Amino acid sequence: MIHSLRGIALRILARNKSVLSFSVISISLAVFLMITMFSFMANANRSIDHEVKLQYGEADMLVGYNNELGNELSDQYMMDLIQSTGGVQQVSSVMLSRMYANDLAAPVAVAGIENDALSMSRYHFTAYPRREELIVNESLAEDLQLRVGSRMKLEGKAYTVTEIIGDSVAAAGTSDLLLMNREEVRQIEAAGAQHDAASSYVMVQAADDTDLLVLSEQLQELEPGLTIEIATQDSTLKASLSILGNYIVVISVLIVTVISLLIVSAFEGMLHKYRFQFAVLRSMGAQTEQLFKMVFIQCTVTNGAGVLSGLLVSLLGYTYIIPWVSGLFLVPLTDIRFDVGVATMVAVASFIILELFMLIPAYRSTKILPLKMLEMNQNNDFKGRKGQIILGKVLMAACLFFILFGIAFSGTPSANPELSFLIGFLLFIWSVFTMVPVYLPGVLAKVSPVLKLLGGRVSYVAVKNLVPQVKKNTFVILTISLAMMIAVIGASLLNTIAHNDRNYIKKQYAADIRVVDRLESSSSIDPEQLKQLISQLEGIEEVSTVSRLSPAKKANGERVDYVLADLDELAAQRLLPDISNVTNAVIVSKRYADVHALSIGDPIRLSVYQDEDPENFKNAGTLTVAAITEPIQNTDMYIDWSNAAFHTKFTVFGTAYITPVNEIAALNQLEGIKGQFPTLDISSYAQALENSSNMYTRVWSFFLSAIIVIMLSVTIGVFNSLINNIYSKRKEFAVLRAISVDKKGLVQIILTQVLLYLCIGMFVGVTLGIILLYACRLIDTSPIHLNAPFLAIIMGIMLALALAVFIPYASSLANKKVASELNHSHV
Repeated sequence: MIHSLRGIALRILARNKSVLSFSVISISLAVFLMITMFSFMANANRSIDHEVKLQYGEADMLVGYNNELGNELSDQYMMDLIQSTGGVQQVSSVMLSRMYANDLAAPVAVAGIENDALSMSRYHFTAYPRREELIVNESLAEDLQLRVGSRMKLEGKAYTVTEIIGDSVAAAGTSDLLLMNREEVRQIEAAGAQHDAASSYVMVQAADDTDLLVLSEQLQELEPGLTIEIATQDSTLKASLSILGNYIVVISVLIVTVISLLIVSAFEGMLHKYRFQFAVLRSMGAQTEQLFKMVFIQCTVTNGAGVLSGLLVSLLGYTYIIPWVSGLFLVPLTDIRFDVGVATMVAVASFIILELFMLIPAYRSTKILPLKMLEMNQNNDFKGRKGQIILGKVLMAACLFFILFGIAFSGTPSANPELSFLIGFLLFIWSVFTMVPVYLPGVLAKVSPVLKLLGGRVSYVAVKNLVPQVKKNTFVILTISLAMMIAVIGASLLNTIAHNDRNYIKKQYAADIRVVDRLESSSSIDPEQLKQLISQLEGIEEVSTVSRLSPAKKANGERVDYVLADLDELAAQRLLPDISNVTNAVIVSKRYADVHALSIGDPIRLSVYQDEDPENFKNAGTLTVAAITEPIQNTDMYIDWSNAAFHTKFTVFGTAYITPVNEIAALNQLEGIKGQFPTLDISSYAQALENSSNMYTRVWSFFLSAIIVIMLSVTIGVFNSLINNIYSKRKEFAVLRAISVDKKGLVQIILTQVLLYLCIGMFVGVTLGIILLYACRLIDTSPIHLNAPFLAIIMGIMLALALAVFIPYASSLANKKVASELNHSHV
């Protein structure tokens, strides 16, 4: 005997195994996917940080200098100079050398280290070696059969091995490394040991919130020839993970929303199925609060079971899933562990969002009135229709207002037109979803005669029978629509981003290799010095430099931007036209020439900024248009570096374009100049394309995973709702069979209704998705690239699954005896 509302609620839930199992599985799949992806992001970011810590420890940069004077004070002098620089918190000197050990044929790398935290974090040892001790890496210890306590000869002197460390701390370019007391290494070098000494360097730890690029420039000014290596993460991978992280958040919200709508739809069906029982409870004196509590208990139990099962599946499958995801997204993970904090956060957030949606069926339960439910009133002219029409029109009017407001103030940044457009788009979706269930029955009623002509009497009966059910199955249609809208927008935006990214990369890399300064407008690099240094490297065929944009003003007061460039070298690289005299020449873009009706030989008089006052210009002279071409950068004018009149405070190094003989060899050579110019960023067109492709693969892989979860849940939920709906109409179908419909006709009726639901939902979703995609051009005018094949596959799979499920189900109903079906109670 059940004596409590909780008992009644759980009993009803237990009798609806299809609703319970579908809801739990859907929530579990969604939570599992989100926990997996957020945990992957956490592991990926930890792995990047781990790699940097493994290589550099707590040091933020390694500052190298020449110790050619042989003066011991030079080391201390340099350390004091670096230590006194603003932004430097701690320094530690390292003396590198190569020495012969245990009669090996080749010398071994040796690092003389200080007894401080920086050395310990960089080389990962636990106890500082004394003068007669040393630390050896694992591979060398294995080769020489050494262990802690063993004696080892170095340059003829015996030392005790006090510790064996991992191979990952070996010096750059070496596989083995010995760590020794720095003073011992200094003494050996001072004694004139027979080996080639390597340069020393200083580890620098910067103060918190210090810009390492700016600090590196300050340190480089201390002494000519100083080389600096900044402890940086893989910027490309870090940027890709940042983009992927934002994408995961957006898709996760959409997943939870779709799953929530599906579960709401399932519970709506359960409420309809048990309407008589709820009506009886109300007539016996049950209050609305009690019904609300009963339904909310059912929702909460289902929600909790789904979230916990998703969390459990994530925990059990973590060891196998995360390495697979790592390989799929091409992100190496060195630190793989189940992040309980991330998993808990995702699970709790999912539970809260789902619980908020569960208030909908709980609230609907309070609207159940005994007489209304016993009347089984399913008239499509339901109460509230007029209110929904008014709400839909108000939302559409508000949508138009925000969009027109955004268009009117699109040139005013303070008006934030993008936010206005976004609000307008969301209101448009809301208005359509509000008005679809209101107007759809009327549309179907008008279309039914046409279907009668095309599909015969059976199709006409199917549509007429479908019209009164639209209200009850509103969530089914809207869920399909939302899932298809996500598929349309997501797939097409990814396709568009991939196309635009490739075009952008093509514009940025006019030559095979590009070198830029990460300091951008504050660059202090001498472009001529950099050009000469690059030209001397092996494997470099041509090199040219271009400045960043500088502002100027024409004689009529019009503002214009220009760059200074190596016009002759750019012509040799076939990036700009070849002109005879570059001294007072200017090359202009075709766009600028067309707008201002310029032709070759026309004069252009320009003034440039004279000082800090943006309105104070000085006449820089008159230039002659020597060529008109497509620009290699986003600028309208190219002037040669030799024209000194156009050198201003804005004239700083921007980009070096390099044409290599062999790209890989050239990139390796160019990495060597980063010690002298640590703020440089060196990349190639092939690398940029590969990085872009890898990023597209990562995002597309997650999107595909999300779409599979969404469409799987939508398909199961929709099919479950439609099966319940068909089951509740078994008596009506039996009446039709008793009157004139045969078994084949019944199967046709059921399939027509199912396919109509699916096609209506897919049509609304695809239409909304395409409208929103092209509406986005109000914000970004880039061309849209629809991914039609992907959408066709999604819709084809859903329709094929519908036929595979409902043909056998409809056939089984058609084979049942009419008499037993007429006596069947559908509640």
